[in-house]
Amino acid sequence: MARHKEFEREEVLEKALEVFWCKGYNATSFQTLTEGMSINRQSIYDTYGDKHTLFIEALNYYYKKNGASISAHFSQQKPVKELLRSFFEKTIVETTAEQKTKGCFLQNVTLEMVPHDKDVVAIVNQNLDDLTKTFQTLITRGIKSGEIITSQTPASLAIYLVNTTQGLITLSKTATDKKKLRAVAEVAISVLG
Repeated sequence: MARHKEFEREEVLEKALEVFWCKGYNATSFQTLTEGMSINRQSIYDTYGDKHTLFIEALNYYYKKNGASISAHFSQQKPVKELLRSFFEKTIVETTAEQKTKGCFLQNVTLEMVPHDKDVVAIVNQNLDDLTKTFQTLITRGIKSGEIITSQTPASLAIYLVNTTQGLITLSKTATDKKKLRAVAEVAISVLG
């Protein structure tokens, strides 16, 4: 029975995530949540307490799911630049898909709620730290294998790649020309030598 309840909770979080992702936190009403989640207002109160608690749980759910996907991608035993190129391509494709050009949920939340919501700040900072560490590990691997030749430190290159990723996501909200976005990604990869 616990497995079924866990599945239901995950399904409900997916629906809440979709509502918050499309509308943002501030523009999401309880009415919109009940319609989008297909549950009544009292069930939301009973399970989550309030809109903010539900939002934080949905944000954490997205952060963990997205983080697991990124970790799985970069753990593949492929050349570093190939992994980066496919990561940027996946980012471009996902953020320019015809789903109302939603962008990245974490970045949307950052623009809407940071620095005013300490819970959101903590999750966003953890996400950026995780991505930075992932890139740093990848770059270190590339330097050791001789694929990356640079005078820059892995830490500074990792932050540069995080910044490039965030920039691509921001650009994709208005510049849906994938050629332009791919050009940005290629320049970032070329910096690695």
